[in-house]
Amino acid sequence: MLKISPFIALANYIGFSGYKAYAIGGAIAICVWFYICNLIISKYCGNKYFSLLLSTCLFIPLGMDDIDFLLGQESHLSNVVLSIMICLPVIIYIQESKKSFLCISSLAVILMTAEQPIRTLIIIAPFILFILIIFRSKTSVVSMLSIAVSFVIGKMANDYLLDRHFPLKVDYSQASLLISPDKAIDNLFIILKSILVYSSSSSLAVGSNAIGILTPFYFMGLLYILLFIATIVYGLKIFLHILIDGRKTKTSICRLDLLCALGATGFVLGLLLISCLNPEGRHIFWATCILKISVFATIFKIFKSNIKNNVYSYSLTIAMAICMSAIAPVLY
Repeated sequence: MLKISPFIALANYIGFSGYKAYAIGGAIAICVWFYICNLIISKYCGNKYFSLLLSTCLFIPLGMDDIDFLLGQESHLSNVVLSIMICLPVIIYIQESKKSFLCISSLAVILMTAEQPIRTLIIIAPFILFILIIFRSKTSVVSMLSIAVSFVIGKMANDYLLDRHFPLKVDYSQASLLISPDKAIDNLFIILKSILVYSSSSSLAVGSNAIGILTPFYFMGLLYILLFIATIVYGLKIFLHILIDGRKTKTSICRLDLLCALGATGFVLGLLLISCLNPEGRHIFWATCILKISVFATIFKIFKSNIKNNVYSYSLTIAMAICMSAIAPVLY
């Protein structure tokens, strides 16, 4: 339902066939999800140019994970955008009391759950914990109840679809077993290493000449890994400060810092969860993408604080994203 198939069907309807239909359908899908992502981020940030910058940086593939999940398996692209639709509108609703944003979030939960309940659960479990700890208000409780009810509705839709239309040969959710703590710890480090390595372009330049054309891009990829780790640490620091003193959410924490804290918390809790259940990093790709947005938001702020010109800051941030991306290693 959230895969590329409907867009390929649209391309077929327009008149394309074969590989052209696949390529055109994929391009249409990317454009649609980009538009939705940019729209949500613009409402969250309150700046359409800044949101366009962050959305563009998100959709630029940095490593093999981005190539495989954002451009290849576009079901992951849709899930990333739906994750953003779940999380950001809830924060807007809690802070601004606009019920329409809660409806958007609930709709995204239903759509994702109808497709794959386990993937939704991996997202909303840390998100519910994050929201209840961060905001500690009646509005936050109401929003989380709405998310829970939406999940139940989506699960009912999923059960109906499986029973009537798309029965599974193997239900992996029923086959999941809890594993021993030592195996879970091994999984945790394996998944973390895999995410750090394949989230940057450095892995694509391995084996190239040390004084060759790809060397600068290799080190730009390493720089992204360092910024990614720093963003996780900074986000966890914000989360712990709010956990200790909840009043900070009303005084000194901006939305970009909340986004960073959400990405870091979702990444760590999701990493722990999948290490015990299903050791595949793609299940927390949503948190990886939120952290990616936070990385480039930080890069933009660094440029802006030193240059004082938005146009140059936007341009340099995009240039940094391209230099850190997989474009040069793949083309070379």
